[in-house]
Amino acid sequence: MAKDRVILERRFVPKGSVIIKEGEEAYSAYLIQSGKVGVYTLKDGKEVQLAELGMGEICGEMALIGEDSRAANVKTLEDCNLIVITRSAFEEKLRHSDPTIRAVMHMLIKRLKTSNADIVEFFLKNDSSDED
Repeated sequence: MAKDRVILERRFVPKGSVIIKEGEEAYSAYLIQSGKVGVYTLKDGKEVQLAELGMGEICGEMALIGEDSRAANVKTLEDCNLIVITRSAFEEKLRHSDPTIRAVMHMLIKRLKTSNADIVEFFLKNDSSDED
């Protein structure tokens, strides 16, 4: 079997489990084989939903590009089967990729961070105006 096809770890995670906590050390991401997860952040004591991800999608991906701490929380919305992708395995694959691909990936991560911050700001602005 080819080295790049070996899956190091699979995890079953039951519905309602928090698999990533905002602010914790980041060293791996998860490919969702089955189930759904919710990605959210807490701002001013309020939960702000950033995304809902399902089969074939990846959560915790910012850990793969060198982020030291988690940018959001991830909770299972259904029972999930996950494949663990470690930072070191990802970096090894990235080292062998085209420089253009690496540049595009870094640009997309920057845009994702900006978009997530915009979502939180919009939510807080609109949520506080509802109370007036």
